Amino acid sequence: TSSSFMLLRRSSALAGPNRGFSSVAIVGAGFSGLITALDLKRKGIDFTIYESEPRIGGTWHKNTYPGVACDTPAPAYAISNVPSNWSSERPSGQEIRQYLEDTADMYGLVDHIKFNTAVEEARWNEEAKCWHVTALNNGKKLSVTSPFQSLVSAVGQLNIPKFPDISGLDSRFSGPVFHTAQWDHACDLRGKRVGIVGAGPSAIQVCTPVAEQARTLTLFQRTVPYVLGYDYKRWSDEEKQLHVKDPSVLEDIRQGQFQEMDALFDCMYLGDSNSATAEEVKEWMRSALPVDLHAKAIPDYPFATKRMGISPMTKDGASTLYLDTLARENVDIVREPIDLATKTGLRTRDGNHHELDVLIIATGFDSTKFVSPIRVVGESGETLEEAWGGVPRGFYGMMMPKFPNFYMVYGPGTNLGQNTVLVNIESSSRYIAQCIDMVKTKQCKKVEVSPEAMERYYSEYRDKISSTVWAVEGVDSWYKTANGTVVNQSPYSVVEYARRTEKADPADLILSD
Repeated sequence: TSSSFMLLRRSSALAGPNRGFSSVAIVGAGFSGLITALDLKRKGIDFTIYESEPRIGGTWHKNTYPGVACDTPAPAYAISNVPSNWSSERPSGQEIRQYLEDTADMYGLVDHIKFNTAVEEARWNEEAKCWHVTALNNGKKLSVTSPFQSLVSAVGQLNIPKFPDISGLDSRFSGPVFHTAQWDHACDLRGKRVGIVGAGPSAIQVCTPVAEQARTLTLFQRTVPYVLGYDYKRWSDEEKQLHVKDPSVLEDIRQGQFQEMDALFDCMYLGDSNSATAEEVKEWMRSALPVDLHAKAIPDYPFATKRMGISPMTKDGASTLYLDTLARENVDIVREPIDLATKTGLRTRDGNHHELDVLIIATGFDSTKFVSPIRVVGESGETLEEAWGGVPRGFYGMMMPKFPNFYMVYGPGTNLGQNTVLVNIESSSRYIAQCIDMVKTKQCKKVEVSPEAMERYYSEYRDKISSTVWAVEGVDSWYKTANGTVVNQSPYSVVEYARRTEKADPADLILSD
C-alpha cells in the first residue's frame, strides 16, 4: 500500500448542519459540488447547493449518449471512503449518476440542493462582507436574499457543449444535428448514413453503438487519438458480495489502479519516457489495425498531447473495442478539414462531398470557460473574466486575488492527463473547507490569496507547464485557450498536489475583517 496514497483518505464522520441561513453557496451538484458539501458538513458548516438541472450528476446527468461510461477505472473513479458496489471497473454513465444520487441520499445532502436553479451572477458586497447571488429558477429570475459568507464554484470544466465552426451547420444541413451531451434519443440511426465530428473520449465511446446501427459511419477527425487498451473487469455476484462484506478488498483494487495510472506521470513531460511510450502505443495500434488504416488512424504527435483514449480490450488484449470499430466495413475515417455543410452532408477541403442523413457532434466542451455561465464580480467591481484577461488561472486552481471568500473546485490548472481527477478535486475541496472554516470560526471575515503568493505559484506553474506535452505547439486540445495557452492541466502529480494543498498556509493568504 502506498503511504502517499493513504494521505488522500478521508474521515467518514459527518457532523450535522448548522441552523439559520446557509453560510456557503455551492454552484453545481456533480462530483465537485458533492465532495465540497461532504467536507463542509464534516466541519459543521451549513451550505446551499444550486443546481441548474433537475437531477444530481453534473456531466453524468447531461451525457446520456449510447455507450457513455468512465474510461478511468472504478473504484479509482469514486469518492474516497464512499464506496459503491460497482458492477465492473467500467461503470456506465447511468451507474455513476446513481452513485452520486446514492451518496447525496446517504449523507443527507439532497435537502441542501435547490434544483432547476441556474446561478447567473454572484457579486461581492464589501460593506457587508458577503456574496449576493442572482439566479434563474425554472427560467424565472430571482434574487437570493440570504447573504453568503463564501461562494464555491463547482461547475466543473466539462459543462458547456462546444460546437465546431462549420459554415451552414445550422442553416443548410437538412438532417438531425445534435451534440453527444444533448443526445436525441428519438433519432433512429438504423440504416442511416451517420457522421461523427470529433475524436475525443465521447467519440471513441459512441462510435461503436452507432456503427452497429448505421448503414455507414463517417468519422471526421482532423487529429486522431492515441488509444490505450484496458482490461476492465466485470465482477461476479460473489465478488460484489465480498466487496460489500469486506470494503478493504475494493480499497486495495482502488489503490492498485491509482498506482498503475500514476506510473504514467513521467510521460506527461517531454523526454525519453514520453517518446518511448508513444512508440510503444503506436506499434500496438499498428498491430491491431489493418495496414490500410495506419496512415489514417495512427497519431503523429507526442503521446498525451491531447486527451488519450482508453477503450476496453478485445481479442485477448490484441485490440480494443474502438480499434475493432475502425476496421468495420461500414466505417470510414476522414482526416481532411471540413469546409462547409450542405443540405445533404459535409464537404471537405479537398472538394469531396460526404452524403449524410444524421450528423453527431462529439467535439467536447468549452472547457476553458471554467466558472461560466456565472458572472462573478469581485471587491473592486471587476469580473473574474476581466481579471483573467483571457488566461484563466487561480492559486492552485482555487482562488484569485481581490475575490475574497470565493473558491473554485476543479478550477484552472487542476485537470490531469494520467490519473483520476477526483483525487485533485478532493485535495482542493479539503483546502477550501479550511479557508471557509476560518470565517465560520470568526478568525476573520475575509480570506483571499495574496498577490505575492499568486505570483509565486503562477510563475512556477507556467515554467513547469511549458515542459509538458500539453504545451506542444501546433496541436489543438481542450487543455488550451484559443491562442494556445495551456490553462486546464496540472503540472503536478496528484500526490504532489495533495501535499502542496494539504494545509492552508496563512502566509499565502490575506485574512481581514
